[in-house]
Amino acid sequence: MLRMLYLNWTAIKSYRLRGLLIPVCLLVTGWFSSIYLVPLAVFLLFSFSINVFAVEEKGNLDRVCLTLPVTRGQVVAGRYLFSFLLFLAGLLAGFSLMPLANLFSLSRWYPDWGWSLALLSFGFLLYALLGLFTYPALFGLGYMKGRIWGYYIPAIVVGLACIGVVEYDIMTGGTFIRDLLIAASEHILAVSGGILGLGVAVLTVSWLLSWKIYIRREV
Repeated sequence: MLRMLYLNWTAIKSYRLRGLLIPVCLLVTGWFSSIYLVPLAVFLLFSFSINVFAVEEKGNLDRVCLTLPVTRGQVVAGRYLFSFLLFLAGLLAGFSLMPLANLFSLSRWYPDWGWSLALLSFGFLLYALLGLFTYPALFGLGYMKGRIWGYYIPAIVVGLACIGVVEYDIMTGGTFIRDLLIAASEHILAVSGGILGLGVAVLTVSWLLSWKIYIRREV
């Protein structure tokens, strides 16, 4: 599995410089509110993770992987583990930059540990939902077709939904998201535990779909 992770990381070396733009995007977004950094970081790092599939289609990465003593199920597990590590990097980037963004943010509200736990749970659920749509499509259709149906369309829907929430939050005086997090913080363990449990269930379904699809696919 470590060898699979190493292959995935080295395969996207031509894309790594683009990753330096992620902190810039986070800080620009943090100008509105620091609480947007965590979900945005999760989304951006998830987007970065699918570059492995681009390399696969252009350079036959899967053929290289399958020359190793690994099964197709392990290839799928390696991709998911790689994306999960990037998800953790997204959480770290989002939470690390929040104090800096809060210095110049239009919103002076900053989450305490309870609200941060709610943000972490939401970030995990967002990651799981994106994976549910994207990874089975990429494993089944390849990068060129799969990214349209599994990534771009869901990403546009998620983006529009986020914009809608932000616009509604602005229309209500910037209290809508805060009130939701306050309600969550009052029952933080139950709410966060439920969201995390849902995220685990969604991620499990995503992995099973990808596994079933990929073991039947011609490489």
